[in-house]
Amino acid sequence: MTRADLYLPPPEHDELTAYLEPRAPAVDTGRIATRELLPFAQRFAPRPRDGRPNGDLLRLARLIASVASSDLSVAFSLWCHHMVLEYLTVATEGEARRELLPLLLRLERIGSTGLAPAMAHVVSGAALPVNARADESGLVLDGKVPWASNLFSPDFVLVTAAAVDGDARAVVLTSDTEGLDVAPFPELVALQATASSSIRLTGARIRSDEIIATDLHAFVARVRPTFLVLQGSFCWGLARRALDEAGAAIDGTHVLAADVAQLEHRASTVATALEDAAHRADRAIRALVALRLEAACLASDAVALELRALGSRAYVRRSSTARRLREAAFLPIQSPTEAQLRAELATA
Repeated sequence: MTRADLYLPPPEHDELTAYLEPRAPAVDTGRIATRELLPFAQRFAPRPRDGRPNGDLLRLARLIASVASSDLSVAFSLWCHHMVLEYLTVATEGEARRELLPLLLRLERIGSTGLAPAMAHVVSGAALPVNARADESGLVLDGKVPWASNLFSPDFVLVTAAAVDGDARAVVLTSDTEGLDVAPFPELVALQATASSSIRLTGARIRSDEIIATDLHAFVARVRPTFLVLQGSFCWGLARRALDEAGAAIDGTHVLAADVAQLEHRASTVATALEDAAHRADRAIRALVALRLEAACLASDAVALELRALGSRAYVRRSSTARRLREAAFLPIQSPTEAQLRAELATA
């Protein structure tokens, strides 16, 4: 089977690799924040198309896959930022949208997606952890955003959801919103450099123009395909790099050669499916959910195979294989979690 790739073309992919690879160990230990590397990665991002920053979704998917092959933390932060661009692109027109989109595009503000509870609410009816009440100028929010990344002060932009009188809204807040407090950053197995934590909202006031969608179900339906395709892309980038390392460590007669070949086939199938999904306007959500699940499972399987192929030298904590093992451990618990994806597929 001919190998199908989702990377950027070789000159650009190679340039990204040359920049990110030497910095990955410092990112892994938290000595370099992912935010510091986003401007370089963003140089390869697609130009806005038809007024949409993510209009060339295939180009963006390729970029995120290429970044993930060197550093999943940076790819994750890039995904997070571009999802906030997506949310504001499809948001109700308003002053907040007009003000924030240009700042995000110039990386003067960093996007933080806190929509995991909204996705779970729409898919399974789970309760939203943030509640809101109307006041004379907008909404007053109370509750907790259990997980968000790119919480780089003093200029992150957070998109989350809130329950309002039995209904739900998508809202945007900024790092300087009064009543918004970021919890101390926990020590993570990986992705420490992504500034990830929870957020407590206590009487946080937002203006009416910071309510970016009044129909949360319709809003999620519009943004979720992009959400899933780009998540699948960073899973694929991690898997592809692990397979390259495993293949380089063995020859065609090695006992693990058949395992490498089997995962190579899966990787090509996932790459082709992600490319097709990025092209199509009529993306079937069930197929995307299955694809996102397979991409994450592929990454976990590929990194485990890399460890077996490289042997003891891969078990050294500072090796790139050990870093990929820690990165891959994040994928089953990232929202939507493996359990949530499997539950959705079982009931759809």
